[in-house]
Amino acid sequence: MEEDIRLSFEDRIKSMDADVQKYYAMLNQHLLSFEKIKSRLSNRCDSYRLSRELLSKIAIGGKTLKIYLAIDANREDILAKKLHFRDVSSTPSYKEVPAMIPVKSEICVKKVCDVIDIMMSEKGIAKKK
Repeated sequence: MEEDIRLSFEDRIKSMDADVQKYYAMLNQHLLSFEKIKSRLSNRCDSYRLSRELLSKIAIGGKTLKIYLAIDANREDILAKKLHFRDVSSTPSYKEVPAMIPVKSEICVKKVCDVIDIMMSEKGIAKKK
């Protein structure tokens, strides 16, 4: 009987297209550019926290990079970014980070970075100097 061997998040990132790896690197770098934000790799995703508060998760579904953010996606300033948000708050593991955005282009990465900036300024988290 064969066991399903689930690749770790790190291995899955390495097996993705160069574009997806670049999007992940850009998002990772942007999230870590804020003060006191720590990243933790697990088998399923890369989580970003400020002490105990979960701010974001980056995961892979199929061939798509997905970012989950701790923000209300139905606000005017965020809806103006014209991103395709999905509410995943009904899933227990995404309760803290209910807004999911599939990242499929470099333009999408830039828009997500803008949303991250809005989220961080709202929470009073400054950029590193």
